[in-house]
Amino acid sequence: MKKTFLFIAVICLVASDAVAQLEKGNLMLGVTSTLAFRGAWGSELGSLGLSNTKYSDGTSTEDAYKQTTYNLLPKAGYFIIDNLVAGLEIIVSGYTEQDADYEGKWSESMFGIGPFVRYYYPLDKVYPFVEVEAVFGSYKEKWPNSGGGYDEEKNGLFMFGGFLGAALPLSDKVTIDLLAGYLRSSINYPAEDNGESEDYQLITGGVGIKLGFSVYLPL
Repeated sequence: MKKTFLFIAVICLVASDAVAQLEKGNLMLGVTSTLAFRGAWGSELGSLGLSNTKYSDGTSTEDAYKQTTYNLLPKAGYFIIDNLVAGLEIIVSGYTEQDADYEGKWSESMFGIGPFVRYYYPLDKVYPFVEVEAVFGSYKEKWPNSGGGYDEEKNGLFMFGGFLGAALPLSDKVTIDLLAGYLRSSINYPAEDNGESEDYQLITGGVGIKLGFSVYLPL
């Protein structure tokens, strides 16, 4: 616990005299936590996860299934004017599950790209900001079939979000970013693919919190 408080104190001390470069013409490179989406992806920051689930009755233990997850949400922007940056954000995320009793793997993956805009209001030691983002992409599911092969389904994906955030400068080129706001995502299921008579959408929305960091580079 003492080490944690000491680490926070050191960050605050370093940040106290730092002034990030938010001037027109500079670049911003960053990565933030991934979006929680359909329960398959968590809020880890640029993570790769491997896990093995087992069943136990107290006397014996056997494998149930193995899971692999990956999450990455990088972005890059350009300061159009002082304190206003616009750019592109990419979402790459996935989930794979291998059941111990069956051959083949069940998997979900998501890829998307879209614009974001962030406006800073720099104060002495912290930079509040507002950010809006939209992502267009695809969501794919893949599962083993009875014939020994795989079936898959790929559908259109759209996400958007609005956030209030604060950037804590660690140096003139690096900030830690904390964001909170509303997230909404939708997956489109065309009638010819979903076996129904009409198209439909799966819509998810709610409040989200993201954590990340940004690097500011002069051109």
